[in-house]
Parts: sequence; C-alpha cells; structure tokens
Amino acid sequence: MRFGLLGPLAAQDADGPLVIGSTKVRLLLGILLLKRGQVVSSDELKAALWGTDLPATASSSLHNHVTRLRRALGAEGAGRLRSVPPGYLLDVDRGALDSDRHEELLGNARTARLREDWETVRRSCASALALWRGNPLADLPGLDHGLLYGPVLQALDEARLVALEWRCEADLRLGRYDGLAAELYALTEQHPLREGFHRHLMVALHRTDRQAEALAVFHRLRKILADELGVSPGRAVQEALADILQGHGEPARKPPAPSPSPAPAPAPAPAPEKASGVHVPAQLPPVSRYFSGRRAALARLDALLEDARSHAGTGPVVISGPGGVGKTTLAVHWAHRVRTDFPDGQLHLNLRGFAPDGSAVTPDSALRSLLEGLGVPRARVPASQEARTALYRTLTDGRRYLILLDNARDAAHVRPLLTGSATSLTVVTSRDQLLGLVAVEDAQPVALDVFSPEEARELLTARVGRARVTADPRAVDEAVELAARLPLALAVVGARAAVTPALSLTRLVERLRRARGLDAFTGSDAWSDVRAVFSWSYETLSADAARLFRLLAVHPGPGITVSVAGSLAALPPARAHTLLTELAEANLVTEGEDGRYSFHDLLRAYAGELGERTDSATSRGTALRRMTEHYLHTAQRGALLMDPQLAPVDLPPKAGRGARPEDLADIGEAREWFTGEHSALVETVVRAGAAGLDLACWQLAHVLKTYLNWAGHWVDGETVQRAALAAAERLDDPTARARAHRSLAVTLRWSGREAEVETHLRRALDLSTAEGDLLGQADVHLDLASRYERQERPEGALHHNERALGLFRELGHRGGEAKALNNVGYFQALLGNHAEALAMCDAARRVFEELGDRRSLALTWDSLGVVHQETGDLERAAECFRISAEGLREVGAAYGEALSLDHLGDAESAAGRPEQAREAWQKAWELLDGLRHDDAEAIRLKLRR
Repeated sequence: MRFGLLGPLAAQDADGPLVIGSTKVRLLLGILLLKRGQVVSSDELKAALWGTDLPATASSSLHNHVTRLRRALGAEGAGRLRSVPPGYLLDVDRGALDSDRHEELLGNARTARLREDWETVRRSCASALALWRGNPLADLPGLDHGLLYGPVLQALDEARLVALEWRCEADLRLGRYDGLAAELYALTEQHPLREGFHRHLMVALHRTDRQAEALAVFHRLRKILADELGVSPGRAVQEALADILQGHGEPARKPPAPSPSPAPAPAPAPAPEKASGVHVPAQLPPVSRYFSGRRAALARLDALLEDARSHAGTGPVVISGPGGVGKTTLAVHWAHRVRTDFPDGQLHLNLRGFAPDGSAVTPDSALRSLLEGLGVPRARVPASQEARTALYRTLTDGRRYLILLDNARDAAHVRPLLTGSATSLTVVTSRDQLLGLVAVEDAQPVALDVFSPEEARELLTARVGRARVTADPRAVDEAVELAARLPLALAVVGARAAVTPALSLTRLVERLRRARGLDAFTGSDAWSDVRAVFSWSYETLSADAARLFRLLAVHPGPGITVSVAGSLAALPPARAHTLLTELAEANLVTEGEDGRYSFHDLLRAYAGELGERTDSATSRGTALRRMTEHYLHTAQRGALLMDPQLAPVDLPPKAGRGARPEDLADIGEAREWFTGEHSALVETVVRAGAAGLDLACWQLAHVLKTYLNWAGHWVDGETVQRAALAAAERLDDPTARARAHRSLAVTLRWSGREAEVETHLRRALDLSTAEGDLLGQADVHLDLASRYERQERPEGALHHNERALGLFRELGHRGGEAKALNNVGYFQALLGNHAEALAMCDAARRVFEELGDRRSLALTWDSLGVVHQETGDLERAAECFRISAEGLREVGAAYGEALSLDHLGDAESAAGRPEQAREAWQKAWELLDGLRHDDAEAIRLKLRR
C-alpha cells in the first residue's frame, strides 16, 4: 500500500487507487500519515477534526470516522490502523510514502554534489520534483498551520525548494541555459526572499551575455531584503555580483580575511531574550579566562559562520586533534563569542567518546539529553532512537540553535545527533577526524595541533603572572618543552604554579623533571600526556585517598555523595569525607554546590586505569557490589516510605560487605534522595546486570519502580525493568521473574503498548499461580483491573479487583485488602451501586488511616469523591477531591494529583462554580503538561470551553 503526501492526499493498493470518502476521513488519514509510527491521541484527533467547538458526539463520531477509514483502506490497510490507547496508530512501511522516495532522491543528489557529479544531481532532483502534484496535502484544510502539523508541512515544502535549487545549479554547471532564466525569473517572483534562486538567475543571465539584466536582479534583491528584513544580500550573491562586474565565468571564492592579532578574549555576550513560556537553553560551559592563541582556528570558524549566514546554513563543524590539545576550550570560547547569532539557545553535551572504560554516551542517551535540553520532559522522550532523532530534528527545524557535541568517538557516534536544520549549527569535537561526516554530511573540518612556542608562553604567562615569568624566563621555556606545548598539560603546570606562589618556577620545573612518567610529555601520544600530568597529583595522595580515587571510577556518576563513596570503599562516612576533601585539594575531584564530588572524563579514565593496574578484579567487583547494596538498602527504605504496600525484597545484611546505606527519615527525604541519585540508580541497575549481580539487579529495579512511576520517569523505568527481567530470567527464580514481568508491564502501560502490557501481566500471573504465590496473584489482578479501566470496561475491572480482594483476605493482608476494597467501591459507583460503593471505600479509608499509608489514603478520598458525585452530592465530592489532591501532592504523586484536580474541576463545574473549576483544571493541566502526558490535551479543551 502506498500513499501520496506531495499534493492532494492519494492512496492506492495493489488493485489501484483507493477512494477515501469524506473530508474528515481524509483529514484523519492525513494526520495519521504525518505522525506515522506514533500513537495519536483521540483528543488530538478530535481537536484537529472539529477545533475547539467539539460536538457532544465527538468521541463516537471519531470512532465512526476510524471505522470508515479502515473500510476505505481495505483488508491490508485496515490491519495497519490500530487502536492503541490513548488513541490510534497507523503502521506505514518505510518507502510507502512519496515523501520517502523524495528524501531518498534528495540524498542521492546531496552525495553527488559532493562528488561534483552534476548529471546525477540533475537526474535525481528532476525525479524528486516529478513526485510533486502541488502543495503537500493541499486538499486537507487545517493542516497548513499550527504547531502540530505546520512544521512538518513546511519541511516537506523546503525539501522541494532545495531540489529546485540543486537542479538549477546542475543546469548551470552543465551549461543547459535554454529556458533556465525564464524559470528562475518565475521562481524569484514566487520566493522573493530566497537568495539561491536570485544568485542562480544572475549567473544564468551573465553566462548568456545579459549582464545588465543580471545586475538588475541583484539591485532588486538588495531592495527587497532591505525593505523586508533590513539586511543585505549574503556573501554568495555578493560573489556572483563581483564575478559579473569582473567579467569572469564563475563566481570567485574569496579566502576569509585573517582575524586581527591578537584575538581578544570575548566579552560576556548578553543572554538571549526569552519570550514568555519559551524554553531557551543556555548550556554552554563557562569560558576560560586564560584562553590564548588559536588565531588561525578562530578565523576559520568565523569564516565558516559567515559562509553559513550567506548560504542559509552549512554542515556541522568538526574540531579535531589529539587529546588534551584544547578542542573543547576553543569550541566553548568561540561558542560564547557567537552565541547571540543563535537566539533560540545553545546546547552542550559531552559524548565521552574516548572514555577507555567504555562508558561513552550512546546515541540513545545523547538524544534524550538533547531533547531534555530543548524542554522535553524525561517522561515524554520517545523510547526508540529513530523516534528520538525524528523528534529532535522536528524541534530544531527552522530554529537557530548552536549545538556543541564534545568528545565524539566517530562519525556513527554523531550522525543520529545532527539536526538536519539549515538554520542551526552543530560543532563537534573529537580526537577522530570524522572523515565520514566530512565526506557525506558536508562537515567542515578545523584541525588543531599543539601550541606554537609563543602561544604556550602566552598561556603560562596568563596563568602564573608576568612578574614570575620575567623572573624565570628559562624555566618557562623548559616547562613549555616538558609539557610538549600541550594545552591541558600547560594548564595543569600553570595551576600548580598559581596555587604555590612561594615556589619558584625553576623549582617547579625541577619537580616536573623528576616526576615519574613525565618523560611521556615529550611524545605525541595525547593519552600518555594526560596520564603523566595526573600522576603527579595522584602520587601526592595518602594511600587511603589514592585507593578511594581509583574506586571512584566504579561509580557511574555524574556526582557521588560522601555516603556512597563510603560504601564504595567500605569506610565510615566521616573518613570518606576526609579523603574526598584531600582529593579536592589535589584538584582530582571537584565538590559541587549539592555536596556531590565529581571529576571529568580524563580523570575518570585515569582512575580506572590505575584501578586495573593496582587493584584486583575481585576487589573492584566487591566495590561494585557494596555500592549496589548501598543503593538497594536505601532505595527499599525510601520506596516503603512512599508506598507501604510495596512487597519488599529479602536484602543482604546491612554493612555485610561494608555497605553503609542511608537511613531516610520520612517521605520527603525519600523523594529528595531518589531525585538526587536518579541517574546513578538507573545506571547501577544496568551495570549490576552486566556484572552478573543478577539478584541485586532485579531487586534494585523492583524497589525503584515506585519512584520512577510516581514521578513520571517511564522511559528510564522501562530501561531498568528490562534489565531486571533479563537478570531474573538468568536466575531462573519464578518469583523474581513474575515480579519483573509485572513491574515491566506497569511501566509499559504509560507508553500505550497495551499488547505488551497484557503479555507481561499474563506471564506474571501464570508464574505466580504455578508457584502458589497468592500475594503475587493478587497484585497482578490489581494491574489487570487497571488495564480494563483504561479500556473503559468497568465490569472487567470490577471482576479482577474482586479476585484480588479474595486473595488478600485469604492472606490476611490488610493493606492489600483495603486497596482492593477501595477499587471495588470505585467501580461499583461507576456501575450505579452507590450505597455498596460508599461502604467499601469508607472501610478502606479507615484501614489506610490506621496503617499510615498516605498515598493509598489520598487515592481513597478520590474514590469517595467519585461516589458522592455520582449520587449528586457535589459539595461533599469537591471536598473529597481537595483532600485527595493535597495528599497526593504531599507524597509527590504528580500524575495522581493531576487526576484528582481534574475530578475537582468537574465537580466545581457541575456545581455552577466556573472560576473554581478553572483553577483546579489549570493546576491539573500544568502537572500533566510538565509530565507531557496525553491527558493534558483533554484538560486544555475543558479550559477553553
């Protein structure tokens, strides 16, 4: 089955064209095609079909339109249109859209342009343009504007214009001038601000001896740009003009003018203005006050930026060179200098591509960080790399971002992170030259080597002061030589001189000369240079501090607390704090404002190398186990504070191997601890599984699920639970496997993958039944009931809750019994059995009050509110919803709080209090929008009405 987007909507199967019926059915198909492979919520579809004036029958009408669309698509297509809560998904194969073929042809043309194979460029672009039948989806009203679909349609149209520009360029290169000027005249009229068409027209006229007309085109463009935008034509057009005036056949390429010498340090640029409600990232690291040299590289970067301005974009910039040569320092310095050219913001990410412990940031993780930097909440980051890349490119399309990707491993490491936007600029630093990016992605290389002797002296002078340099000029020269003019090594030498002002530079150089391993400074291997510099600081440490430094490489980062460091090294917290202070004084770790200690990648790699050389594999493995057990004990304590009904796991004895977990006092401390340790906890689960600590792996994942689900971190939750399931399978422990299947199902339900949820829940139920695990069976029945609730099947939900209630009663599990009682009461209320519902929910409330289970108590107040609303007692219902929302806010259950506030808004609205309803809905919308949950759209529509 194939579809056409590049013009009026078209569809055909093996038997020929399909008739897609009414306008709304065609509009429905168009939306699903534009968001193929994604679940489109019913609320979004209703908003697109009817706008803000939703009919009362909108839900049933949408269902009818979906049915008609399935019928129109025939047997093959109908199977691809699936109902996936909270909406619908259309599975479309890659290549089934005419836009896919257009993208493929344009990619062929791009590659051919690099080879200057102009026949192939022309042929590919002509074939791409032949696919167009007008404007994209021209027959579907309402898709040519708005935040949801406008950018996608604009991107399609931009691809058409690029194909036109490249085909015209190929015609010029091949000398095919017949009719070209007439075509370009029409294109400049249709697109008066697109300089490429004007430039091609000027060249075409010039080459056919129509110089006067060519000059007239330039003057007309200059007036249009001045009147409309207040700018002048870019450098490419200016070069074409110079060529015409000089009578040359080809526009001349001018080398960039040299940058003034010396290059001044950049003044702090003003922060970009932030429009109300607009997220403007400003992630650049601080600029070094000691930056010096690099005049040629700065001039090259400035020229590339100017070229990007003139040609409406450029490929990524690749700054390459040996480790420690100052790639990051240069990139950050230049980025600060030009950041006002990128008003939409600046992103920065360290990819850790050359970390020898294999801890490079994967493209998946990198895309998640970049999306979060663009304002996408963690809970709404797509699960697959392909979907993350698509969202990243959509959000950056047409925007002006400066993106600094530091320390890339190779071209494959970076390629998924390229924006595809002509208006943004990506700067990549790497030890690798990234020839793949240069050859295929139009990347512009900037190569760095060690400093010149003059630049090296400038850096040392800046760091230690001109007076000391003047006093010991020969020592400075020798320090430069010993450091091999490597910027990082020079910076460390300068820092040591600065912090020991009483030590003469001559004495400092003598110490450098005597230091073990410093002979590597004279070599060209950058890693050896760094090792030698760090060894000098390392060897000043006490034995205990040195051991802790080596073990810090076991921790996944980004920062480590005193308590975790103590468990890692089997030390009391007070002793761990003393040793961390010693490391900080030696500049081997940095203490942050949050009390955590961290070090950068090179130091982490150095510490890991020392550990492998000094400590046995058993010793390092035991440290990982201690750290994992620290997190496991503390996380279970925190999880039980948050959810007393959580089934605990049997843990190894506290401090049995030297782990010293934290004793969290209350739910507030628990929430704060989970938030601060979030990244380390997720990575520890993964590392424990990889290291064969399977029992600890699934147990830690089990106790993390409460925090991750309550806080809306469902993508990380899936990562954790999949690692746990793999570990449980290796253990061949049926109980562990059942819990892991259930935990994964609970996490997956938030992403709408109901088929997977059903599979994992059924597997969990089978395992629990086979083992005679009544508690496990009861918990699974509660989850199955939730699935029936999401499907709006209250009878099925009631059945599973009643099964759970019977099992909890058989076990004598009062908390579980109360939870099931509350659920049964809730569904009895929905089915009209109000008296029975009220009795059950009230009984559950009393048990939760007795047990001190604050979250379950708050949820029960929500159920009581539903019962009272069903009976028409709106005042009592509103009061119950207020109590529920407040309780859920106190325990940090953001999603549950939002639902109670939504219910409160409904009750206030029904009671004739629109202002109070609006206030409740506004708070609910803010919470759900923060989680990027699909329910936010439904509440937004309530606020509009």
